Amino acid sequence: MTIRKPSFLMSVFMILLVAGILGTSILYYQVAPQIPIVIAAAAVALYGFTLGHRWKDIEASMVKSIAAGLPSILILCMIGILVGIWVLNGTVPTMSYYGLQLLAPEFFLASAVLICVVVSIMTGSSWSAISTMGVALMGVSYGMGISPAMTAGAIVCGAIFGDKVSPLSDTTNLASATAKVNIFEHIRHMMWTAVPSLLITLAIFLWIGFDSRLVNPDISQIQTMTQTLKEQFAITSVTLLSPLIIIVLALRKTAPIPTLFISLIVAVLTAFYTAPGTTLGEMMATAHFGYTAETGVESIDSLLSIGGLSAMMFGVSIILVALAFGGIIQQVGIAGFLHRKGNVILATVLSGIGVNTVIGEQYLSIILPGQMLEPAYKKANLHPKNLSRTLEDAGTIFHPIVPWGVTGAFIMSTLNIGMEYALFCFICLINPLIALIYGYTGFTLTPLEKKAELKEASFSERENVM
Repeated sequence: MTIRKPSFLMSVFMILLVAGILGTSILYYQVAPQIPIVIAAAAVALYGFTLGHRWKDIEASMVKSIAAGLPSILILCMIGILVGIWVLNGTVPTMSYYGLQLLAPEFFLASAVLICVVVSIMTGSSWSAISTMGVALMGVSYGMGISPAMTAGAIVCGAIFGDKVSPLSDTTNLASATAKVNIFEHIRHMMWTAVPSLLITLAIFLWIGFDSRLVNPDISQIQTMTQTLKEQFAITSVTLLSPLIIIVLALRKTAPIPTLFISLIVAVLTAFYTAPGTTLGEMMATAHFGYTAETGVESIDSLLSIGGLSAMMFGVSIILVALAFGGIIQQVGIAGFLHRKGNVILATVLSGIGVNTVIGEQYLSIILPGQMLEPAYKKANLHPKNLSRTLEDAGTIFHPIVPWGVTGAFIMSTLNIGMEYALFCFICLINPLIALIYGYTGFTLTPLEKKAELKEASFSERENVM
């Protein structure tokens, strides 16, 4: 049987149908994303049958897509286990305690952004920043009377910026490789959109911090929390060895899963010292089901009743169905029309956001637009680093605010927050807008002409000297 390609109109219709299914189910009916994604996947698969695709081929594409996402699933599971042990051995309580001691309420949200920027750049992973300092900063926000959704938004903004500009990041390497651009040239070119986006985001969070109607810290609550943490848990620098291991091994470019495993071993060994009397069986139970805090202080109990492998199963299920859906989309090919867009920057932004929204898969939001639009950049006489930059401006940076995406599921599971965090991820919306402004004005867009290339290289050299 001959396989037909989807028409432009049918591709548009199917994408609108999928968006309608997901939007109506999640936003109107307020249901979890998994079942709407399954329904949308079934709709696309049925359309695939009308084009001549066999179930065997669709199934193979689903399996291939899921296999590509297994490392992310394993990392999510490892982090769930690690976070539970981190509460038990005092790591999270220690970071929360010192955060409550040092951070001023007015500057808290902006500080949260910058702290996560540093951690994410050093580790090359937004997930590491979110699951370490992010978890601790959420605890501090409870004590300061700051909205957990705002705090989660600030954490995500800092973490995704650091991930975006770190040479250790997988998405940064993927974007530069897809566009065939040197990674350091790619990062330098990204600064034109990334830095202004970060500065605007910081300005917004500073404004929020100085608005007493939005941030109204309860000093007595902070004192109660710090006292409870000191009484109930071991507040000592020894508990920070495990997260320090993650940073050190990440800087040495050790793979994420071995890094997390070594950090887990250190956390378990630390627990025998910081939580005397804890048995190995209790540790294994905490690793599986998470830690349940019973301090009598609601804010502390809410913060520290987290972690565990089982707590990550919600996120894992979202990732599995999203990856399977992505496999169906690839097999049927309904996103193939995007290369026809006239304006290549606009096409890249829309396709990156579109793939993220429809499929919920970060890597595909870089790979698919990158592969489809590479010829368009050449025809428009644009250097490939414009492509690699825009892939991150709309692919990497937008992905965290898609609740049914891989990172969105991770954020909600790790920070114990609902989908409302996305409203405060300002950088995720500002960055694509700046990319569009540059696209329409031509500002910072580097052409393929040799003279322009020499000029850009000269500028980079002066920048390095400075």
